[in-house]
Amino acid sequence: MSALLEDFADGYAQRGIRLDGFQVEACRALLAGRDVLVAAPTGSGKTVVAHFAVELALAAGRRCVYTAPIKALSNQKYAELAGRYGEETVGLLTGDTAVNRDAPVLVVTTEVVRNMLFANAPEIDEVGCVVLDEVHYLADRERGPVWEEVVLALPEPVRLVSLSATIANVDELAAWMGSVHGRTEVVTSEVRPVPLVQHVCTGRRLVALHGRGSEPSKALVSALQGLGGDPRARLGNRDRRRIISLLEERDMLPAIEFIFSRKGCDQAVSALVRGDVTLTNRDEQAAIRRRLRDLRGRLGESDLRAIGFHAVSAALLRGYGAHHAGMHPALKELAETLMSDGLLRIVYATGTLALGIDMPVRSVVVESLRRWDGDGFADLTATEYTQLIGRAGRRGKDDVGHAVVVGTAETDPYELAALGSGKVESLLSAFFPSYNTVVSLLAEQPYSRARAMMGRSFAQYQRNADLGRIEARLARIRRRIALEARELRCDRGDVVEYVRARAASGRAAKSSRKEAKRAYRARIADSFAGARNGVVYAVNREGELDYVLVLSGGRERLRVLDWYGEASWLREGDLRSELREAASVPIPQGRSLRERPVREDLADAIAQAVEERTELGVDRDLLEPWSRFAVREDDALLAHPCASCRHIGEHVRAAETLLSLDARERELTELAEGCTDSVGREFDSTAGVLRDLGILQGEGEATRLGPGAAALRALHVENDLLAYRCLTDLREGELDAAGFAGWASMFLGDDRLAGGLPHGRLGALARRALADADFLRDVEARHGLDRTREPVTRCVDVFSEWGSGAGLDACLRGSRMSAGDFVNAARRLIDLLGQMAAAGEGTWIGPLAREARTRTRRKEVM
Repeated sequence: MSALLEDFADGYAQRGIRLDGFQVEACRALLAGRDVLVAAPTGSGKTVVAHFAVELALAAGRRCVYTAPIKALSNQKYAELAGRYGEETVGLLTGDTAVNRDAPVLVVTTEVVRNMLFANAPEIDEVGCVVLDEVHYLADRERGPVWEEVVLALPEPVRLVSLSATIANVDELAAWMGSVHGRTEVVTSEVRPVPLVQHVCTGRRLVALHGRGSEPSKALVSALQGLGGDPRARLGNRDRRRIISLLEERDMLPAIEFIFSRKGCDQAVSALVRGDVTLTNRDEQAAIRRRLRDLRGRLGESDLRAIGFHAVSAALLRGYGAHHAGMHPALKELAETLMSDGLLRIVYATGTLALGIDMPVRSVVVESLRRWDGDGFADLTATEYTQLIGRAGRRGKDDVGHAVVVGTAETDPYELAALGSGKVESLLSAFFPSYNTVVSLLAEQPYSRARAMMGRSFAQYQRNADLGRIEARLARIRRRIALEARELRCDRGDVVEYVRARAASGRAAKSSRKEAKRAYRARIADSFAGARNGVVYAVNREGELDYVLVLSGGRERLRVLDWYGEASWLREGDLRSELREAASVPIPQGRSLRERPVREDLADAIAQAVEERTELGVDRDLLEPWSRFAVREDDALLAHPCASCRHIGEHVRAAETLLSLDARERELTELAEGCTDSVGREFDSTAGVLRDLGILQGEGEATRLGPGAAALRALHVENDLLAYRCLTDLREGELDAAGFAGWASMFLGDDRLAGGLPHGRLGALARRALADADFLRDVEARHGLDRTREPVTRCVDVFSEWGSGAGLDACLRGSRMSAGDFVNAARRLIDLLGQMAAAGEGTWIGPLAREARTRTRRKEVM
């Protein structure tokens, strides 16, 4: 161990902390000049590796850049590092904040370091190490592409430290990083410093989730079976008070309770206040009151009313509060601080608290395993669940952490046990080359080199792996097609040729379609009547392909078990296809199918028996409508020698598997073509749009930047091309600074700002922006892209008034937004106005955008 690492470890030892094996392994890899990718559970101490990277860079006289995916996490890391190394050593750069930008340690959002790299900023020459915290966010649709661009553009001598929660395909991610930047050491840990115990709350009891291994405990299975009531009913106030009592009795507070609804969080807190529930003592209340007094002094009385300060403070004084994106950031940060200082007992939160914010507690309660994803309710993924419960257990304070899921009558103990097993999903790249990315790359390098960089993205790396799997599957399908073709014979001629021509013959006459429908209903009836016990059948059930094992039955109904282990009754009327015999599976004798393990074993046997059929898609044709059997018998088809065979109906039926495999081959061939050089082709399409607009000129290696490219290069928003076009369409004198701020809010891409049009001149400009969006979508469609979104126009007037000095309370009423949403939008608007000032540098737009930014950047939102 080097002297630097020894001194580093001794510093922790003096605080009573001994470095774990994975931390030492990662630090040694950095000393050896290698990049590291650390994947470990939440709270395991990954930040220790980042701290060593900082000290390694400082010791070499180099700078260290620490990146985080969101501003709140950047602020938290800045405070942490400034406390450790001194404020003079650490700087902060986010879209709307700049503190000590020349410091040797710089905390930035990922977009900032990406822009430095793409602009070949001279500061990069001084950097010895870049830390990518929460690197698993490269799977995020909005944030993810920036992570990949940082890895792709980072100079090879700069060491890269990537920190991630546990991910399933960590070796794949590390292999990609190694291929594009340099040897990357994978350091993983499955061990939590504070062990985690998982429970399920069933009424007034806490029951252990797991029994042996990853199986649910017998006590849990029994307890859930005994639950009654409406399984869809939401938790009430009495239920939440009961949960607090349960946790308090077992010394399991403080806790975070995840509700996944802003309104639900607020209502839970209000109910406790109305019930005069108090969880703090007099000394704790005095400490909380001092913090509240500090915050109160920073805001005016009208602003305090607007953000609900008095209601929030009443709850915090009693030892509980809410935490969600709709709250004013100052109130959220206060809740985080109070919880970290041990002054709160419970916080009701939405899932945003799991996004890397450091607020560990003794226990985490998960009220529901479903959450709102913006479009509808979706089941929690294993990764999301693991992140949520990862907050439980405070290092140095707790011997054990607790995760509690609230059970209902519909909770499946086996599914929950699998969710809590620690197995998480693979990380999938969300990368695509944006318009800004394309012009930024082409400003610094020739077309072929820029395109090649896109081909080295993690997205293409994964698609290349997919291509290998697709081609292997295609080879198997083609072998099976050849086998099926050899089995088909007709004395009259080439029956394979005939059935393929028949399948491609087009829509049949109405009379033929009616006859085909009648004949297929008869086939369904015959297959149902002929179903045999112990046989697995493929069937279209409710529009999905299912494989069911017939257990018993008679003329009216069949008792079946599907390949998910669920038993049900099947009637002829439930079928949308015939029952197609697929395999045989013996039904165990002397064992009750009421027992879940027995059904699970049978389900595994069904899945194994039909594995090749599902891999090759043999039975996918059952999902197609019956009308596929009605064909248009044109002259060419009638003239085929096989058309006159008296057994042709039997031949056609025997060829159904062949035709189904033909369809799968076509699908997979198209998929393979889509994977090949897909990111490079998307780069070409993006460049094609920019050429049509004159932003790029020339083809291939002769491509050069056209007028306006520099302005587009300065814009780093999701709707970058629309923002650019509308900015260049503006005419001098159309807007004052306040109006410019309101106008710019259209390009924030926040659905909460979508809605009606503004008034007067701003309304005319909004309609112009809508027309520009339509025009750009037409251009994109010619190149096979779908990028440009509608401008969001509902709060243009409100942000214009904000820029004119209107109060926070008035703007919240006018926008119909929560305080947190408004402040977050205002902060992003400040960032965007700075980008627009850079885009308009040297023109009248630059000074106007800077003044608009100054007017928007008020203390109430900072």
